[in-house]
Amino acid sequence: MYRVRYRAGKIPPHGGRLVNRVVRYRERAERMIQGLPAYELKPQPDPKTGIPIRHVAHEIVSIAYGFLSPLEGFMTRNELESVLKERRLLDGWLWPMPILFDISEEDLKKLGVKEGDQILLTLRGTPFAILDVDEIFKYDPKEIATKTFGTPEAAPGIVQMPFDEKHPGWYQYATMKGTYIGGKITLVNEPVFEEPFSRLWFPPEKSREEMVKRGWRLVIAHQTRNVPHVGHEHLMKFAMLNGDIEPCDAILVNAIIGVKRLGDYVDEAILEGHEAINKAGYITPERHMVTFTLWDMKYGHPVEAVLHAIIRQNMGCTHHMFGRDHAAVGDYYYKYAAFKLWKEGIPGLGFTEPPHETDKGVLIKPVLVREALYCPKCGEIVLTEYWCNHEKLWQKFSGSMIRSLIIEGVEPPSLIMRPEVFQVVMKWWEKLGTPFVNKTYLTSRKLPPFDLKPMEYSPKK
Repeated sequence: MYRVRYRAGKIPPHGGRLVNRVVRYRERAERMIQGLPAYELKPQPDPKTGIPIRHVAHEIVSIAYGFLSPLEGFMTRNELESVLKERRLLDGWLWPMPILFDISEEDLKKLGVKEGDQILLTLRGTPFAILDVDEIFKYDPKEIATKTFGTPEAAPGIVQMPFDEKHPGWYQYATMKGTYIGGKITLVNEPVFEEPFSRLWFPPEKSREEMVKRGWRLVIAHQTRNVPHVGHEHLMKFAMLNGDIEPCDAILVNAIIGVKRLGDYVDEAILEGHEAINKAGYITPERHMVTFTLWDMKYGHPVEAVLHAIIRQNMGCTHHMFGRDHAAVGDYYYKYAAFKLWKEGIPGLGFTEPPHETDKGVLIKPVLVREALYCPKCGEIVLTEYWCNHEKLWQKFSGSMIRSLIIEGVEPPSLIMRPEVFQVVMKWWEKLGTPFVNKTYLTSRKLPPFDLKPMEYSPKK
């Protein structure tokens, strides 16, 4: 009998070791921070509007808890160049995009630090993390942005148009300050989440323990930044039944929580919307778990697909579903670019082989799923050519159409959205004043979405 090589929760993390750079003893943490120069972390604003487009605190948490293993901190110049040229870390492990700590020349001068020093990073005035200053370097932000996402010339047919400021991920990199600090980070003050974040916080170590506790052998990850409609639900069920060896035991829904595009659903509704699927039993609760990762979406389609695979492997998943326009926005990439990536690789983007078939690549297995549609003749949800040939009758699950119904206060038909999910959206609309991300939500919400406990600290004199 063929045996599964890796079990859920036991699959090796990317790089072979799960990073944990969290100090859990308060007295030790307070000793570590004494006398360090402090730097207050703030959201990266859109230079034109002032609206937050990224918060480096999200990356600090994800590094410290091992979501981004094997990274232990922010990239040095050599690491950055290795990723931009070869999509590899310096030790050879596959890595898709830069993870950078940028700072203005003015702030760097005020800090008065040099290579070999440490900086205390504070959040809303409270000690949060320590950054080792291994290297201070400069690099053109727009060059980083363009090399990260690719060009039509280098990847014809995959990159369909040049990236510009309308692309959120390109804009995040392009508007960085141009001066960077590379070095390890140490989290000295653990985040304290409010609900619904608190009950759904499963960092990799905890996620892996939960999978083992539940006896799951094969777990497939579902990447999401949306409230689920019925099409999403059927894609999850279909993908769960199509592991490479046998059906998966469970689905791990992992929502990306962070800065979003205008018009996206609010984070609270995304999490509780997926939780509603569980509680209502549309997917067997014993085979379904909702979690989240702190990360500001880059909308990098095939490039970000590799990062998502790394994150979910680190969380203990054995499989990952990828669909049309995975993590995409607009028409910058070919809509099935992620399929090509996992089947052949995309040399024009630096992936010369499929990410799970290359040396020092990912171990998680991709499950490629087509778009879910409704066929009125069959009277059921179909997955394009896999189900029937009534192509002229197929009806798409239109996110825009669902949003237009919701904004009018009209409940979508249950064939499109479960009533329990709609009620969640209405609940958060009432609480937050909007069901979708708008300027008020982005500027008034707590970012990042957690608090910190006070710490005894004596600043550098």
